[in-house]
Amino acid sequence: MFGRHQKVARLHEELGTIALFDRVHDNATNPRPAENLAYALRQIRRSEITAEINRLSASKPKFRNRAWKDGAVLILCAAGYATLHYLFR
Repeated sequence: MFGRHQKVARLHEELGTIALFDRVHDNATNPRPAENLAYALRQIRRSEITAEINRLSASKPKFRNRAWKDGAVLILCAAGYATLHYLFR
């Protein structure tokens, strides 16, 4: 889970960098064709990044629910054992 948060943070940082370059491109008075191509490629990368962020944010780790359930069962078993040990000793 922690790796997913790090990856989403890196992707948001990359989006910020792309936004910075887009502002520079928007403020250019006469952009060259190479700059226009770079702008178009950044827009493609922006859409890829947003799709990846949405995919990572939408998926939930499957082990989280199971770990919670396993922990609850373990605590209940330990409490039951302690109760039986206390009552029948």
